[in-house]
Amino acid sequence: MAARRVIKRPRLTDDHKRRRLAWCLARQRWNLRTWRRIHWSDESRFLLHVTDGRLRVWRHRNTSYTPRNIRQTVPFGGGSVMVWGCISHDCKLDLVTIRGNLTGDQYMRHVLEPVVVTHFDNHPLATCTRPVYMDDNARPHRSRAVVDYLQNNAVTTLPWPAMSPDLNPLEHVWDILGRRIQALQPPVQTLRELEAALHREWLQVTREQIRRLTGGMRRRVDAVIRARGGFTRY
Repeated sequence: MAARRVIKRPRLTDDHKRRRLAWCLARQRWNLRTWRRIHWSDESRFLLHVTDGRLRVWRHRNTSYTPRNIRQTVPFGGGSVMVWGCISHDCKLDLVTIRGNLTGDQYMRHVLEPVVVTHFDNHPLATCTRPVYMDDNARPHRSRAVVDYLQNNAVTTLPWPAMSPDLNPLEHVWDILGRRIQALQPPVQTLRELEAALHREWLQVTREQIRRLTGGMRRRVDAVIRARGGFTRY
Protein backbone atom coordinates (compact mmCIF):
# COMPACT_ATOMS: atom_id res chain seq x y z
CA MET A 1 0.00 0.00 0.00
CA ALA A 2 1.21 3.50 -0.86
CA ALA A 3 -0.12 7.05 -0.90
CA ARG A 4 -1.99 7.72 -4.13
CA ARG A 5 -3.55 10.72 -5.77
CA VAL A 6 -7.27 11.04 -5.01
CA ILE A 7 -9.51 10.64 -8.07
CA LYS A 8 -12.04 13.45 -8.48
CA ARG A 9 -15.54 12.62 -9.69
CA PRO A 10 -18.94 14.36 -9.52
CA ARG A 11 -20.91 13.64 -6.37
CA LEU A 12 -23.42 10.85 -7.03
CA THR A 13 -26.55 10.51 -4.96
CA ASP A 14 -28.61 7.31 -4.89
CA ASP A 15 -31.02 8.97 -7.31
CA HIS A 16 -28.19 9.79 -9.72
CA LYS A 17 -27.04 6.17 -9.61
CA ARG A 18 -30.53 4.85 -10.29
CA ARG A 19 -30.98 7.14 -13.26
CA ARG A 20 -27.54 6.36 -14.67
CA LEU A 21 -28.16 2.65 -14.34
CA ALA A 22 -31.61 2.89 -15.96
CA TRP A 23 -30.20 4.94 -18.84
CA CYS A 24 -27.50 2.37 -19.53
CA LEU A 25 -29.80 -0.63 -19.22
CA ALA A 26 -32.11 0.92 -21.79
CA ARG A 27 -29.19 1.26 -24.22
CA GLN A 28 -27.20 -1.84 -23.37
CA ARG A 29 -27.97 -3.53 -26.70
CA TRP A 30 -27.33 -0.52 -28.91
CA ASN A 31 -24.83 -1.30 -31.66
CA LEU A 32 -22.42 1.01 -33.46
CA ARG A 33 -24.99 1.74 -36.15
CA THR A 34 -27.19 3.30 -33.46
CA TRP A 35 -24.42 5.02 -31.51
CA ARG A 36 -23.01 6.66 -34.62
CA ARG A 37 -26.19 8.74 -34.93
CA ILE A 38 -25.43 10.47 -31.64
CA HIS A 39 -23.75 13.87 -31.78
CA TRP A 40 -22.02 14.46 -28.43
CA SER A 41 -21.73 18.08 -27.32
CA ASP A 42 -20.35 19.87 -24.29
CA GLU A 43 -18.80 23.10 -23.07
CA SER A 44 -15.44 23.29 -21.36
CA ARG A 45 -13.51 26.11 -19.72
CA PHE A 46 -9.71 26.29 -20.08
CA LEU A 47 -7.56 28.36 -17.73
CA LEU A 48 -4.74 30.49 -19.06
CA HIS A 49 -2.43 29.29 -16.27
CA VAL A 50 -3.04 25.80 -14.93
CA THR A 51 -1.65 24.29 -11.76
CA ASP A 52 -2.92 21.11 -10.14
CA GLY A 53 -1.08 21.58 -6.85
CA ARG A 54 0.97 18.40 -7.28
CA LEU A 55 4.22 20.03 -8.39
CA ARG A 56 7.20 18.94 -6.29
CA VAL A 57 10.73 20.35 -6.04
CA TRP A 58 13.99 18.96 -4.63
CA ARG A 59 15.49 21.53 -2.23
CA HIS A 60 17.64 21.85 0.87
CA ARG A 61 16.22 22.67 4.28
CA ASN A 62 15.34 26.31 4.95
CA THR A 63 15.27 27.19 1.25
CA SER A 64 11.48 27.23 0.82
CA TYR A 65 11.43 30.89 -0.19
CA THR A 66 14.37 30.83 -2.55
CA PRO A 67 13.01 32.22 -5.85
CA ARG A 68 13.87 29.08 -7.81
CA ASN A 69 11.78 27.01 -5.37
CA ILE A 70 8.66 29.14 -5.77
CA ARG A 71 6.04 28.79 -8.48
CA GLN A 72 4.25 32.08 -8.95
CA THR A 73 0.49 32.00 -9.45
CA VAL A 74 -2.16 34.46 -10.56
CA PRO A 75 -5.75 34.79 -9.28
CA PHE A 76 -8.31 32.63 -11.06
CA GLY A 77 -5.68 31.13 -13.33
CA GLY A 78 -5.20 34.43 -15.14
CA GLY A 79 -8.60 34.15 -16.81
CA SER A 80 -10.17 31.49 -18.96
CA VAL A 81 -11.72 30.68 -22.32
CA MET A 82 -14.94 28.67 -22.64
CA VAL A 83 -15.59 26.69 -25.79
CA TRP A 84 -18.38 24.50 -27.12
CA GLY A 85 -17.66 21.41 -29.20
CA CYS A 86 -19.52 18.54 -30.80
CA ILE A 87 -18.38 15.20 -32.23
CA SER A 88 -19.93 12.06 -33.65
CA HIS A 89 -18.50 8.84 -35.01
CA ASP A 90 -18.34 10.36 -38.48
CA CYS A 91 -17.78 14.08 -38.01
CA LYS A 92 -16.48 16.93 -35.88
CA LEU A 93 -18.32 20.25 -35.85
CA ASP A 94 -16.67 23.66 -35.65
CA LEU A 95 -15.44 24.73 -32.23
CA VAL A 96 -17.34 27.75 -30.87
CA THR A 97 -15.95 30.24 -28.35
CA ILE A 98 -18.49 31.20 -25.70
CA ARG A 99 -18.24 34.86 -24.68
CA GLY A 100 -19.13 35.50 -21.05
CA ASN A 101 -21.59 33.24 -19.28
CA LEU A 102 -23.64 30.95 -21.49
CA THR A 103 -27.36 31.77 -21.68
CA GLY A 104 -30.19 30.07 -23.51
CA ASP A 105 -30.36 32.89 -26.03
CA GLN A 106 -26.63 32.79 -26.66
CA TYR A 107 -26.80 29.00 -26.99
CA MET A 108 -29.42 29.32 -29.74
CA ARG A 109 -27.83 32.24 -31.61
CA HIS A 110 -24.18 31.13 -31.54
CA VAL A 111 -24.36 27.33 -31.32
CA LEU A 112 -27.66 25.76 -32.32
CA GLU A 113 -28.70 27.95 -35.23
CA PRO A 114 -25.39 28.44 -37.10
CA VAL A 115 -23.73 25.12 -36.25
CA VAL A 116 -26.03 22.32 -35.05
CA VAL A 117 -29.19 22.84 -37.10
CA THR A 118 -27.24 23.69 -40.26
CA HIS A 119 -25.15 20.54 -39.84
CA PHE A 120 -28.15 18.32 -39.16
CA ASP A 121 -30.04 19.67 -42.19
CA ASN A 122 -27.11 18.77 -44.43
CA HIS A 123 -26.06 15.54 -42.72
CA PRO A 124 -25.98 12.38 -44.90
CA LEU A 125 -28.32 10.71 -42.40
CA ALA A 126 -30.93 13.42 -42.94
CA THR A 127 -32.24 11.66 -46.05
CA CYS A 128 -33.28 8.58 -44.06
CA THR A 129 -33.12 9.23 -40.34
CA ARG A 130 -32.08 12.38 -38.51
CA PRO A 131 -29.02 12.42 -36.27
CA VAL A 132 -29.60 12.69 -32.52
CA TYR A 133 -28.20 15.56 -30.47
CA MET A 134 -26.80 15.10 -26.97
CA ASP A 135 -26.27 17.92 -24.51
CA ASP A 136 -26.26 17.79 -20.73
CA ASN A 137 -28.74 19.22 -18.25
CA ALA A 138 -27.12 22.63 -17.85
CA ARG A 139 -29.75 25.33 -17.34
CA PRO A 140 -29.18 27.12 -20.70
CA HIS A 141 -29.70 23.81 -22.53
CA ARG A 142 -33.07 23.21 -20.88
CA SER A 143 -34.64 26.63 -21.13
CA ARG A 144 -38.12 26.66 -22.66
CA ALA A 145 -36.91 28.73 -25.62
CA VAL A 146 -34.15 26.23 -26.40
CA VAL A 147 -36.46 23.22 -26.08
CA ASP A 148 -39.00 24.85 -28.40
CA TYR A 149 -36.31 25.85 -30.89
CA LEU A 150 -34.98 22.29 -31.14
CA GLN A 151 -38.46 20.85 -31.56
CA ASN A 152 -39.37 23.41 -34.24
CA ASN A 153 -36.22 22.48 -36.16
CA ALA A 154 -36.79 18.71 -35.90
CA VAL A 155 -33.71 18.13 -33.74
CA THR A 156 -34.16 15.00 -31.64
CA THR A 157 -32.27 15.09 -28.35
CA LEU A 158 -30.88 12.25 -26.27
CA PRO A 159 -32.24 12.16 -22.70
CA TRP A 160 -29.30 12.52 -20.36
CA PRO A 161 -28.69 11.29 -16.79
CA ALA A 162 -27.24 14.00 -14.57
CA MET A 163 -23.67 13.73 -13.30
CA SER A 164 -22.52 11.49 -16.14
CA PRO A 165 -19.42 12.96 -17.81
CA ASP A 166 -18.01 9.43 -18.00
CA LEU A 167 -20.69 8.60 -20.57
CA ASN A 168 -19.77 11.48 -22.87
CA PRO A 169 -16.75 10.67 -25.08
CA LEU A 170 -16.22 14.37 -25.76
CA GLU A 171 -14.85 14.74 -22.22
CA HIS A 172 -11.76 12.85 -23.34
CA VAL A 173 -11.30 15.21 -26.29
CA TRP A 174 -11.19 18.07 -23.80
CA ASP A 175 -8.45 16.16 -21.97
CA ILE A 176 -6.50 15.87 -25.22
CA LEU A 177 -6.81 19.61 -25.85
CA GLY A 178 -5.82 20.46 -22.29
CA ARG A 179 -2.66 18.36 -22.45
CA ARG A 180 -1.68 19.80 -25.82
CA ILE A 181 -2.19 23.37 -24.64
CA GLN A 182 -0.06 22.77 -21.54
CA ALA A 183 2.70 21.22 -23.66
CA LEU A 184 3.00 24.19 -26.02
CA GLN A 185 6.42 25.83 -26.19
CA PRO A 186 6.51 28.70 -25.76
CA PRO A 187 3.38 28.60 -23.61
CA VAL A 188 0.41 30.80 -24.38
CA GLN A 189 0.62 34.15 -22.61
CA THR A 190 -2.74 35.81 -23.28
CA LEU A 191 -6.38 34.78 -23.49
CA ARG A 192 -6.34 35.57 -27.21
CA GLU A 193 -3.42 33.19 -27.68
CA LEU A 194 -5.22 30.55 -25.62
CA GLU A 195 -8.36 30.86 -27.74
CA ALA A 196 -6.39 30.61 -30.97
CA ALA A 197 -4.48 27.59 -29.66
CA LEU A 198 -7.71 25.82 -28.68
CA HIS A 199 -9.19 26.27 -32.15
CA ARG A 200 -5.93 25.17 -33.77
CA GLU A 201 -5.61 22.04 -31.61
CA TRP A 202 -9.29 21.18 -32.13
CA LEU A 203 -8.61 21.00 -35.87
CA GLN A 204 -5.74 18.59 -35.18
CA VAL A 205 -7.92 16.04 -33.38
CA THR A 206 -8.21 13.19 -35.90
CA ARG A 207 -11.17 11.10 -36.93
CA GLU A 208 -9.29 8.03 -35.71
CA GLN A 209 -8.95 9.52 -32.21
CA ILE A 210 -12.65 10.38 -32.13
CA ARG A 211 -13.72 6.97 -33.41
CA ARG A 212 -11.71 5.22 -30.71
CA LEU A 213 -13.80 7.15 -28.20
CA THR A 214 -17.24 6.95 -29.81
CA GLY A 215 -16.67 3.32 -30.78
CA GLY A 216 -16.26 2.42 -27.11
CA MET A 217 -19.73 3.44 -25.97
CA ARG A 218 -20.82 -0.13 -25.30
CA ARG A 219 -17.87 -0.53 -22.91
CA ARG A 220 -18.80 2.68 -21.11
CA VAL A 221 -22.41 1.56 -20.74
CA ASP A 222 -21.35 -1.87 -19.49
CA ALA A 223 -18.99 -0.26 -16.96
CA VAL A 224 -21.83 1.80 -15.46
CA ILE A 225 -24.05 -1.28 -15.31
CA ARG A 226 -21.34 -3.27 -13.51
CA ALA A 227 -20.95 -0.37 -11.06
CA ARG A 228 -24.73 -0.28 -10.55
CA GLY A 229 -24.76 3.33 -11.64
CA GLY A 230 -21.66 4.25 -9.64
CA PHE A 231 -18.24 5.51 -10.64
CA THR A 232 -16.30 4.09 -13.59
CA ARG A 233 -12.76 4.48 -14.86
CA TYR A 234 -13.90 6.65 -17.77
